[in-house]
Amino acid sequence: MNSRSYSPATSLLLQAWLPVSLIVLWFLLSASSTSAFWPPLTEILSAMGDWALSGELWNDAVYSFTNYFLALFLSLLVGLGFGIAIGLMPKVGRVLDPFLDFLRSLPVVVFVPIIILSLGIGREPKVFLIFLACVWPILLNAIVGVRSIHAGIFEASDAYRIPLRLRIPKVVLVGALPQIVVGVRLAITIGIVMLVVSEMYGATEGIGYFILQSAQRFQLSSAWA
Repeated sequence: MNSRSYSPATSLLLQAWLPVSLIVLWFLLSASSTSAFWPPLTEILSAMGDWALSGELWNDAVYSFTNYFLALFLSLLVGLGFGIAIGLMPKVGRVLDPFLDFLRSLPVVVFVPIIILSLGIGREPKVFLIFLACVWPILLNAIVGVRSIHAGIFEASDAYRIPLRLRIPKVVLVGALPQIVVGVRLAITIGIVMLVVSEMYGATEGIGYFILQSAQRFQLSSAWA
């Protein structure tokens, strides 16, 4: 198969044409809109400018993404740690697999009232909700990644007597990395959704809180922004 290479400028244009076209289409379709639920793009951009100039945007963004990255970091630690451990112990994995499948199938949103009652309305419940949503794809993909490593690689590690402290980072983690990356990509997307959802309940700041307050005040341009 012949591979075609593009210049950086051409590659950027190929990647950008769809989102740029959608924004232009959005602008044209909404320009004459008189519906309160579908404000023109110019009003949305104006509301976003007001949000940024007031300083609330930066405060909300810092608060939200601090929670997000902290939760993502914790989910990486827990998900990779337990995922690699379970993947290396087949007997333990066979016992835990039904419980893991059951727990991951539960929607995280159902835990919101319990978590708020237990942890209050501060930063902790937001971080925990995002963590709870992000840890499952990382954990399960880490388990699958470890199990997908060829048995011959472990046999070679045993033959060369590679110690566990070197085997995990040099053999296991590297071998499972493609599957782990898939889990991290899923966790990043799910975490963004939970970032907004977690701040719509019992919150006093953050992007989700701002969206909810704008909608309740019928400031739909701000909510769209």
